[in-house]
Amino acid sequence: MRARGPVVVALQPAGPGWDRAVAGELRESLARLLGYAGLSLAVGGRARGQNAARASLLQARHALVVGRVLAGEGTVTFFEDLGPYCFVLGRPESEIRGFCERILGPLAERGPHDELVRTLEEFFRQHGSVSAVARTLYLHRNTVRQRLRRIERLTGADLDDADARLALRLAILGRTALVELAS
Repeated sequence: MRARGPVVVALQPAGPGWDRAVAGELRESLARLLGYAGLSLAVGGRARGQNAARASLLQARHALVVGRVLAGEGTVTFFEDLGPYCFVLGRPESEIRGFCERILGPLAERGPHDELVRTLEEFFRQHGSVSAVARTLYLHRNTVRQRLRRIERLTGADLDDADARLALRLAILGRTALVELAS
């Protein structure tokens, strides 16, 4: 993991967890000590045992990266704060990448299909409204429909199926997180 500045990754011990006030005080104290106001702190899940500690460390690393994107630097992010990202993060990057490739097919790779991914992200954001997607992306409704059909062909997913939409949404979150983890 490459860092843009000083970072702190914290593991929660088993038993009573850290509260946000304690984590905030720790971040502020370390920021003063190191002379860097932009210091970020991330907290993984509770750890009991070696394997749980590894998982918590991975969660904290992911919370650090995604938390910086979502909330900016100089913040405290608990893994549980990541909302739907929790469903795709906290696992080894190879597993996240494999999930994204299985669900998104060729859309998993950055580059030639980025406009389709952007259309799909906006489709989810607009709750499936083709007209709203067209307005937001400054496209004709027919262009949006064509892109959605192309997405269905490339992924094999049926956008009318709720489970397929959920899998696609999680895979897009994973794809986004992988980009952030790599930067």
